[in-house]
Amino acid sequence: MPLGSSDLDQTLTDVNADYSEYRLFICEEESKFVHADIHNMGFEGKCPSDGSKLVEIDPEISPIKCPRCNNDLVAKVSSPLEEQT
Repeated sequence: MPLGSSDLDQTLTDVNADYSEYRLFICEEESKFVHADIHNMGFEGKCPSDGSKLVEIDPEISPIKCPRCNNDLVAKVSSPLEEQT
């Protein structure tokens, strides 16, 4: 039977390997932002350059400060491109 048919005994083997979810982290040792795909099998929650633990940034908490200069960052929410036209 083809995929998507109404056969209830069908086993789906697609695990959606193309799905990715990027999040923003701070590498405190090097004072820099790091973005990483949390669903990547190689992601271990460590800074790629020095191996220290990454700290995830909570987007709900504001203001976010620059890890290098400690100034507040300005963030704005943008609408999807479909809604901008």
